Amino acid sequence: MASSNGSAGTLTQMLRMADDQALVDLLLNRPDLAFPPPTGLSDIASRATTRHSVAAAVDCLNAFELDMARRACGFPQGFAPEDLAATLGEGSSASPDDTASTDDIAAAVARLRKLALVWGGDGRLRPVRALVPVLWPGAADTGGVPTVLGPAPAPHPPTFPDAPRQFSGLVDKVAAGSAFEFVRRVDVLLEHCAVQPVRLRRDGVVASRQIREVGRLLDVPAAVATQHLQIAEAAGLLGVAATGSYEVLVPSADFEPWQDRSLAAQWATLAQAWRDNSAASGPAWLKQLSLTAFGDPRDGRALPVEAVRTWLAWQRPRHGTLIDRKTTSALNQATELGLLGLGAVASYAPFLDVAGLETHLPPRSDEVLLQADLTAVAPGPLAAAAARELGAIADIESRGGATVYRFSSTTLLRGAEQGWHPDAILAMLSARSRTPVPQPLVYLIRDLARANTPTEPRPERVVRVHGVARISAPDESAETRLDRAAAGATVATLRTTEDAGASDELLPARAPGQMERSPVDTLREAVETGEAVWISSADDEGRAIERTITAHSVDSGCLRGVEHRSDAPVDVPVRRITGAHILRRAT
Repeated sequence: MASSNGSAGTLTQMLRMADDQALVDLLLNRPDLAFPPPTGLSDIASRATTRHSVAAAVDCLNAFELDMARRACGFPQGFAPEDLAATLGEGSSASPDDTASTDDIAAAVARLRKLALVWGGDGRLRPVRALVPVLWPGAADTGGVPTVLGPAPAPHPPTFPDAPRQFSGLVDKVAAGSAFEFVRRVDVLLEHCAVQPVRLRRDGVVASRQIREVGRLLDVPAAVATQHLQIAEAAGLLGVAATGSYEVLVPSADFEPWQDRSLAAQWATLAQAWRDNSAASGPAWLKQLSLTAFGDPRDGRALPVEAVRTWLAWQRPRHGTLIDRKTTSALNQATELGLLGLGAVASYAPFLDVAGLETHLPPRSDEVLLQADLTAVAPGPLAAAAARELGAIADIESRGGATVYRFSSTTLLRGAEQGWHPDAILAMLSARSRTPVPQPLVYLIRDLARANTPTEPRPERVVRVHGVARISAPDESAETRLDRAAAGATVATLRTTEDAGASDELLPARAPGQMERSPVDTLREAVETGEAVWISSADDEGRAIERTITAHSVDSGCLRGVEHRSDAPVDVPVRRITGAHILRRAT
């Protein structure tokens, strides 16, 4: 964490000395620190030292960084990177061909400091107190952190030089074909939901029978059909509408704008939703790192599942069970989406390059071939307007290289209910078809007119997306995602708040009547610094009790430590503490 010159005496001081960029990076790497909005940097420091937050940050470390964090726990009074290097000794790496250098250790320590898992100056860093119980759960019962550790893991991720290679141009073509098919299937699914909404059970889950019907429509297994529904919902293209006593899945108001985009842009929306927002397919980090494992797409490196698991196990060693369970399905879905082809990553996949994919996709068409068997054949992807018009008056019967639409009295009646007059249907088909409208289809449409079918449009559906009743899909909630702009705004607000009282942190001890703004913040700072803290609390009868203690932990709503006067351990409920300040010598 970049800071000004000088050594920070507390984590709060280190945060105040850090530049804005370092604070933004901290919030992006540990978004739990930003919600709910913090009141000051002391609030950030307080949250950053809780066991839950520390465990979440540790989960983001790679194998070598995690090992350095475990070694740092053996230096509660402070350490320098050289001290960690000294613990490695002979045979310092489990991988003889990848031994840790001083630069590797310094980079790992910098990462720990960037995540606020260690604090202090460059020459004397200390691990936050909660790091020990997170990484060494039994240390308190076994006499502390072990002083002798085994060899460190490799400081760099595994490489796969012997992996087979595929021609990158061929990889792109195969992956683009999968991307094209995926977009078409989602488009078919959404058109189907527009005219025949998928009904939900009372618990809000799509019934198995409905899933099987969607699978038959898309010509995919039921599990893959479920993934299509999940990705369409994650992209904000599907929502929930109430119809009488039950709810159904229908396209959101974002569906038509999505249809108007190019095929590549449609794919990018779906691929990003799968990667970042589809929790059912696995956490975002697993999917992102899985694609990174393949390296430079120009190399065409084709990796088996086990190689990707090995890569992920180094990147996130604390998620071994999740990696074993989700890696295969994540790679299969990436292949279905067109991110992978022939076992290698496509060149356009890492950054969802729309222009790169566009060159491999066929152009859209607005024409169909009408046939005497009451079908229309679209030889390629239809333009959005043509697809909407045909979808209103016909059902998709089959898909593949060409899409076949089937006309029937039921589908034409459905179009009439949406406002399509028979003359308008005939005019539209004449304009769209390369061949004359077949006579059987003309008779079927004229029968609709003779039946005097009402042609009033259906009322607009109100769609509830992500649990909120509305016409259009909602914007991304700040509670689920923190981007750089939001993190920057939070840091700017904190700087403004800190301006008035930033100097208070550096003052010598306060008199007992001068209280910290938040007793919990003060207590957690005392735990980190090991300094004595004066507290005022209420006993069972409401009487005030003052004491000086050395705080050991603040966890589960309780302050634990040793009282100075009696040298006895004490447990004080935090809810009863009315004030606290650190007894710090004046300088």
